[in-house]
Amino acid sequence: MDAIMLALVAVLLANADGRSGILLSRLLSARPDRRVVFGIAFGAFLLNAIIAATAGAIANRMIGQGVAALLVAFAMLSAAAALLWRGRGLLFDDKALTATPTMLAGRLLIAQFGDRSHFLIGALAATSGAGQWAAAGALVGWTLAMLPFLAFGPTLADRRAAHVVRWASAVILTIWGLRTAMGAFGLIG
Repeated sequence: MDAIMLALVAVLLANADGRSGILLSRLLSARPDRRVVFGIAFGAFLLNAIIAATAGAIANRMIGQGVAALLVAFAMLSAAAALLWRGRGLLFDDKALTATPTMLAGRLLIAQFGDRSHFLIGALAATSGAGQWAAAGALVGWTLAMLPFLAFGPTLADRRAAHVVRWASAVILTIWGLRTAMGAFGLIG
């Protein structure tokens, strides 16, 4: 059960910049097939989350807990760095706005493969072996991170409060990652 909460919080923090919410908001406002687009976005995230969680659960059987903790630390630190990176990621050109549902599904699957959220899911599943719970928690965290951008639109990301939340999330992920790394090396208990 710890895996579900850890994944929820970690993925929520890692997506504080709203890149997925901005993309989905743009897609929903430009396309007439909103329900299909919504289902495709959630399906793409869930499929990638299941793949990452399965890989993490397999890694749990193959690597020690110290190595798994270092993997989590690296995932946290890379998610913090991605939050502070200038690029928005996952934003498409206008072809995505007019793509067929099949093409859109393929593009979203590929764009989310190896994303910071999925790296976190895999790393957290590697520490506990509970991949299904990590994937479930991540889906909830990803959804919660998208809600403000779906409700208020993509321009929310340009507001000062959004920048503060993004920076605060990066700081929390950095502290969490450093603490996890220090614990893996036995420097703290």
